[in-house]
Amino acid sequence: MLPLGFFLKDIKMIGTGKVSEDSPWRVAGSITAQRGALTPDARKTATVDAIATAHTIKINNKHPSAYALLLRFRTDGNAEAVDTLQLYTARGDDHYHRIAKLTVRRGEQDTDEDTIHFCDLISPDNEDALFEGQESDLEDMIAHYYVRTLGFDKFLLLSSNKSSTTIYVDYCLLYE
Repeated sequence: MLPLGFFLKDIKMIGTGKVSEDSPWRVAGSITAQRGALTPDARKTATVDAIATAHTIKINNKHPSAYALLLRFRTDGNAEAVDTLQLYTARGDDHYHRIAKLTVRRGEQDTDEDTIHFCDLISPDNEDALFEGQESDLEDMIAHYYVRTLGFDKFLLLSSNKSSTTIYVDYCLLYE
């Protein structure tokens, strides 16, 4: 039998009793092509899986005990470039449903590359209140979007209005 510490080696405490993985930020992917929001008929898992990868970013929550998903965005757009993303979620092979429309604005803080900047504004619209999304507007800082997972294991982002050449998304799963 393995000691409990073996299973907890990649976990550390943060905040008030919450835990997160040692390397919490993961690159979810990038979007290089714009696509309109999914119509209700286009939200079937098979239809979503057929969308070209240039149009979407998929995040699979392989840890059903994660209580929240934390997102941050990076772009290569011009100063103050604004992009709009649609956020969807699904459970297993069930239908996707939209939980928020996110408008992100390129900020001034560079990433490790001079041409890619973190977004300093995330402004949600038409959110599903059940997921309790929280955004941050941090001028010249890194903005984040926090959303409860509610046990959903698939998240999908697509850009419905793109002014940047590429939108990059990083994520972190949070645990209790």
